This record gives sequence, structure tokens and C-alpha cells, in this order.
Amino acid sequence: MSSSVRFAALLALYAVVSAYGLFRLKAAPEVISGGFLLGAAFYVASFGIWLVILRSYPLSLAFPAAAGVAILATQFIGLYVLSEPFSVRAMTGTVLVALGVVLVYSSTP
Repeated sequence: MSSSVRFAALLALYAVVSAYGLFRLKAAPEVISGGFLLGAAFYVASFGIWLVILRSYPLSLAFPAAAGVAILATQFIGLYVLSEPFSVRAMTGTVLVALGVVLVYSSTP
């Protein structure tokens, strides 16, 4: 697997695991509940994936790309799963973040 494909796969996994963890944390009926503990476990797992990314790629590439995909994933969960409001301003910001991730990622060796 090429370095850029591995990087993209790790970023996608990080985004999905992190966003799902945050979703379960937010949707949990109580702090001491199965849903909350599941969300915490996924969020901790996303930190483990982040450590793998950080150890494998330069920080100047890893941090903006990981932060960007995490923002995009949480926007998606908020909009489509939690039915949170999504304004034109939020949409503009999301598009700009996505463009930033593409620009940072396109510099991957």
C-alpha cells in the first residue's frame, strides 16, 4: 500500500471512529450509561489512531489533515444524524475546511 493511500485510509478511519465516539457521547441519555461508555471507548480508540498517524507522518501534514477530516465528519454527523441546524455560514466554513484538507493532502510525498 502506498504511503498516500495508507495516510488517506488512516485519516478516514480516524474521522469515522472519532465522530462516532463524539456522537455516542452526545446522544447518551446519562453520563453513566452504556452509550456514553461506548462513545468514550471510540473516542479513546480515535486517539490511538491519531498516535499512529502522528508517528508515521510529519506533524505539518498530519495535524491539519486530521483536524480537517474530524471537523468534516462531525459536521456530517451533526447534520444528518442529530438533525442539527446547518447555516450558510457553517456550510461555507465546511467547504473551506475541505479545500484546506485537499490542499494539505495534495502535498503528500
